[in-house]
Amino acid sequence: MEANDPGNGFSAFAALRALKRRKLYALIPALLVTGAACVYALRMPERFRAQTLIVAEPLAQGNYLTDKPADATTANIQDQLRTIRETLFSHPVLETVNAEFHLSSPGTGTPEQALEALKSKIQIQVEAPDAFQISFEGKQPLQVMQVTNRLAELFIERASDLRGERVEQADSFLDAEVNRLQEQLREQEDSLKSYKESVARQLPERLATNLKLLEDLQQQVRSKTDQITEGQARRLAVNEEMKALENQGALDAEPREKTPAEVTLDDLRLKLSQLKARYTAKNPEIASTEKEIRDLQASITPSANRPAPSAIHLRYIALQAEAESIDQRLQSYQQERNALASQVATAERQVDSSPGLETTLAQRVRDAALTRSQYEAMLAKQQAAKLDQRMEKSAKGVAYKVAESAQLPGAPSSPQRNRIILMGLVAGLGLGLIAVLVVEQMDTTFDTIEEFQGFTNLPVLSAVPTIPKRAGKYSGGRRASSLRLESAGIDPARLRHYQEHRLAVFSDPQSIPSEQYGILAMKVEQCMEKSGGQVLVVTSAAGGEGKSVTALNLSLALSASLKGRVLLVDSDLRRPQVHRYLGLNTTKGFADLLAQTGGEISPYISKLGSLDVIVGGDPPANPVGLLASPQARDLLARLRKEYALIVIDSPPIVPIADSHILAGMADGVVIVVRARQTRRELFRRAIQSLSAANVLGVVLNDVEYGDTRYAYAFRNYQRHYLGRG
Repeated sequence: MEANDPGNGFSAFAALRALKRRKLYALIPALLVTGAACVYALRMPERFRAQTLIVAEPLAQGNYLTDKPADATTANIQDQLRTIRETLFSHPVLETVNAEFHLSSPGTGTPEQALEALKSKIQIQVEAPDAFQISFEGKQPLQVMQVTNRLAELFIERASDLRGERVEQADSFLDAEVNRLQEQLREQEDSLKSYKESVARQLPERLATNLKLLEDLQQQVRSKTDQITEGQARRLAVNEEMKALENQGALDAEPREKTPAEVTLDDLRLKLSQLKARYTAKNPEIASTEKEIRDLQASITPSANRPAPSAIHLRYIALQAEAESIDQRLQSYQQERNALASQVATAERQVDSSPGLETTLAQRVRDAALTRSQYEAMLAKQQAAKLDQRMEKSAKGVAYKVAESAQLPGAPSSPQRNRIILMGLVAGLGLGLIAVLVVEQMDTTFDTIEEFQGFTNLPVLSAVPTIPKRAGKYSGGRRASSLRLESAGIDPARLRHYQEHRLAVFSDPQSIPSEQYGILAMKVEQCMEKSGGQVLVVTSAAGGEGKSVTALNLSLALSASLKGRVLLVDSDLRRPQVHRYLGLNTTKGFADLLAQTGGEISPYISKLGSLDVIVGGDPPANPVGLLASPQARDLLARLRKEYALIVIDSPPIVPIADSHILAGMADGVVIVVRARQTRRELFRRAIQSLSAANVLGVVLNDVEYGDTRYAYAFRNYQRHYLGRG
């Protein structure tokens, strides 16, 4: 029977309703915190504050350690605030003021602690880009004014001295920087010059020349390679021919012994072969060698006793000479090609290193140019600084001046009591709202019909508003109710008793609670007619939910609308309440009736109008045993025969077993839930433990209609039907 719990949700209307219902949680913290703030504000001592305005004068010097140009404009105070604070809070300034005005009391601790205490009373506030205020706070107005003016004077003096020191420090620094940059520039230029000399042939501007030289050298290497190849081929052919001549017997006959002239002739012939291999026929040395050979041949007479060499032998001798000439040429070609290869490798290295040298050279040039620009800029700043230093020493100008001196304060600056009290009120209200939110989130009770219907599927038979102990809030007026009851023969004292015990159906029948009980009676009557039942149990999850008041008012409404007789039985044998609500003095009741076997019922019945009532009686020792006994069932069967409807005021469900027994004997069960009291987990436990299938629904008791969205309907009823404005 339990539905999903959608939660209470949040809206402005729900927040206002929660704030109205939990107003004490909001008001009490607000009152306490505001009261504490008032006490704190009133107990705080009065303090006075004086302030002086200082403006910055234009300066004709710039910051030589940065790139900002020197001009005559005023420096921005916001940018110099840190320097101002350091100057004003320096030990010389604070110690002078402290000594002159005796600001530190004997018990303030060490000198450092005294200066920190003095520093906490001084404030600096920027008023404009070129102006700021120095303020001092203390207990004596005259002393506060004097200290403030003295602080301004000391600040201006200290700032002037520090400015002179900074100019001298900047001058020394600039001299050192100029010398350093000059030496660095000289070293970089010398290094660049040496580097260019060491890589002169590899510089980027010689790249085209180096490429052309590399191409020529490679061509010469290829030419020498071709000459070596041709010489090797010729040498191979000569060797083959010499082998053929050897096979033909060129070496068989012993050659005759040559004369010196013949030896010389052979040498000349060999020389001629070598010259022809190297030079062309037009070479003068070849022509001279040929002439010598002819002349020598002409002078040699063949010897008669010596046989002339054969043609094969002569050819063999010539081939030997040619082979020796070829070997010499090949050796010369090989040496020349090796030299050219070395030159090619050197040229290739020069070409390959050109890009890297270009990057290195450019970097060195840039470094030198950067150093030169820095040197020139620093040199210009050095000259300007020296000029400003001479102007500073001659003019003795100051950077700050007092625009407005401190005046005698006419009223204390603190404490601002109104602000403290207002902040306390705001903090108290905030704390109260947090308390309301926390309590509201922790509250699991039901406040409206919608909240209950969102939690369970059980129908709400009636929603009864709060019944006042005096007629008037939801009624047609106390006087009208009194007249009706007095006309019915009820004295005013009993009327007040009924009103105090909230018997709205009897004491104020036209009130909204009475109308709601009438609606409840109508729904109960319809449900009982459908099921043919006669016994109705009215119970609740726990005590204090108004089940007895509900049972009384429901019984009165049923007795007025039902054709048959209606009986109200107080079955709460442990703590009977019906007799107290009705003002009955009878001592015999339902417990005594169950204890006897048989007997008359009429002596135990009391009447209230058309309603019959059986009160609870004296509490028995074993109420569960009485309710579970056969006498209880027999008694209930006898009552069914005499009454059209029996309403049983039952004990709560959760604590005890009485309601479970009575619900099993009844035809219908109505559960009373009290708004803002019955918790959801308690109601869930009650429904689960009861396990009754004959639950007709729920009566939501003590509902505040004024906090709902449909409160207008009830106000309209009061205004137009009950005659209340």
